[in-house]
Amino acid sequence: MNEEIKRALELIKRGTVDLIEEEELIKKLEKSYKEGRPLRIKAGFDPTAPDLHLGHTVLLRKMKQFQDLGHEVYFLIGDFTAMIGDPTGRSETRPPLTKEQVLENAKTYKEQVFKILDPKKTKIVFNSQWLSKMNAEDMIRLCAKYTVARILEREDFKKRFESGLPISIHELIYPLFQAYDSVALEADVELGGTDQLFNLLIGRDIQREYGQEPQVILT
Repeated sequence: MNEEIKRALELIKRGTVDLIEEEELIKKLEKSYKEGRPLRIKAGFDPTAPDLHLGHTVLLRKMKQFQDLGHEVYFLIGDFTAMIGDPTGRSETRPPLTKEQVLENAKTYKEQVFKILDPKKTKIVFNSQWLSKMNAEDMIRLCAKYTVARILEREDFKKRFESGLPISIHELIYPLFQAYDSVALEADVELGGTDQLFNLLIGRDIQREYGQEPQVILT
């Protein structure tokens, strides 16, 4: 491993909890430097409230580090998935937001991210660009690539199921939509909070199912 990659790896690992897998990240960095192709770095934010908070700045600062290393950052606004609502950590089904509410919240996100990220090096994308174009057949094909048993391994779903609390079908599909975002962007690396680890791992599985190299995960 050359010194440049070693320094990049040290910076990337700083402040992280999970890195899956480090060897894969090293190979991606080596290939990136060799071919002169920046890695695609993705982090998703569902605009379920009108403001980003301090917790988000942890991810944004890590994204900025990738920008400083010359990589391509995708700030993904989950306008489609926000209408479903991320079930992570929920003990009950979250009430759905209207498209109007989501878009209103997303406006402030676009303004706030550039307090940390470099606007010239940031690609802001909305997942409705590809998810809203999926037809029933596309969704069935996506759902066929994962099992209910695997989804129910997730702690919050498991607790609700064992307690007899309702789980709506759209909540089970949410992690698959988030995973498909990585397919649509051909993400090399995805960042997220530690609470998102399960969802991010599904992204790796779904990318493999679509014939892509799985993303590296950083929490």
